[in-house]
Amino acid sequence: MRETNGLEEKTKQDKSYTICSPEIMMDLLIGDTGECVTEYGGVVIRILNPARFPWEHVFRTLLKLNHEVYIDERDDFLVIISKPKVD
Repeated sequence: MRETNGLEEKTKQDKSYTICSPEIMMDLLIGDTGECVTEYGGVVIRILNPARFPWEHVFRTLLKLNHEVYIDERDDFLVIISKPKVD
């Protein structure tokens, strides 16, 4: 049987979750590789460094949030645009 310390037990018992906006989630994911703003309930992400940008994580996160995802080009920058799906 494995012994656990008090901290592990407290962590198992005290499950607290933080809810944040899609913009904050994207800011945390993309760091300095892009810029993110909220627009009509979705996000617009301007990609500043395509080589380092976490493409897969961003797309998967937006899809898990039940957003439609589009790609466009604005002012010579690639832009990801998302909006919540309408059921």
